Amino acid sequence: MKTRLFFCTDLHGSEVCFRKFLHAGSVYEAGVVIMGGDCTGKMIIPLVESGGGEYQCEWAGDTVHLATADALVEQEKMIKNNGFYPVRLSASEMERLSADGEGVATLFTETMVHTLEGWTALAAERLADSGIKVIITPGNDDEFEVDNVLVKAPFIEAAEGKVIKIDDEHEMLSVGWANPTPWDTPRECSEEELAEKIRVLAEQIENMQTAIFNIHPPPFGTGLDSAPELEEGAKVKRGGTIMASVGSTAVRDAILSYQPMLSLHGHIHESRGMQKLGRTISINPGSAYSDWTLQGVIVDLDGDEVARYVPTTG
Repeated sequence: MKTRLFFCTDLHGSEVCFRKFLHAGSVYEAGVVIMGGDCTGKMIIPLVESGGGEYQCEWAGDTVHLATADALVEQEKMIKNNGFYPVRLSASEMERLSADGEGVATLFTETMVHTLEGWTALAAERLADSGIKVIITPGNDDEFEVDNVLVKAPFIEAAEGKVIKIDDEHEMLSVGWANPTPWDTPRECSEEELAEKIRVLAEQIENMQTAIFNIHPPPFGTGLDSAPELEEGAKVKRGGTIMASVGSTAVRDAILSYQPMLSLHGHIHESRGMQKLGRTISINPGSAYSDWTLQGVIVDLDGDEVARYVPTTG
């Protein structure tokens, strides 16, 4: 069976990149579009009312004064496209939140959930009658509330922790967890635990010859996992000029052991590329969401073979 899929990952809440993702199926003539892990943003950006309908916010190291409604809307658009969440607050609300770390965390989660619900509704509005299958999975940076939103969305196929069929022939397992990082993100675990998560799903696959592994972290030591080496904490060595492999040994071992036809990864934005591990073609399309650019890959499947793969930038 021949199927064309489009895969991208690590959008990190970028509104403009998500809207590009919704067009990817028609633009690239793909019957299946998959958005991999780390789909949500990292923080809220307060826009504080300063009187007379004016607002101000801290952005890119400057205090931005927003004197008109149009300027406010444009700033909110800028914030959303960069993967953050704009929140309008009164001066008193801002003062209260400044002393309430738990309140800030709650507001972030509520805003993140509301935004993702809007994304899934937009996907249904734009693609429900298109015949395109839309699959979205979380990654290590995504809070667990993300799963509830995706499961409840009637049009989206929430694939995390499951084996699903993307067509009549090809099965795909999805794991959004990652090996440990310096940032203590919501979904990270030991290599041993990650190996077990993969094993449980891999054993449910009926035909490994036509299977796909959608696992957020890339396999260790493949060039798909090269990131600036860190010193103690999260400081990069020599300005980020020294690179190190930070992928998962559990993912690498699983691929070499099970040998699916294709494995799809993300997590390491700067390590766009492809490698072969045995018969498996492993791909990390990379991410440039902060440039408002959607990086992805088109993959043509033909039975138990990857007939073609083409990286995309748009």
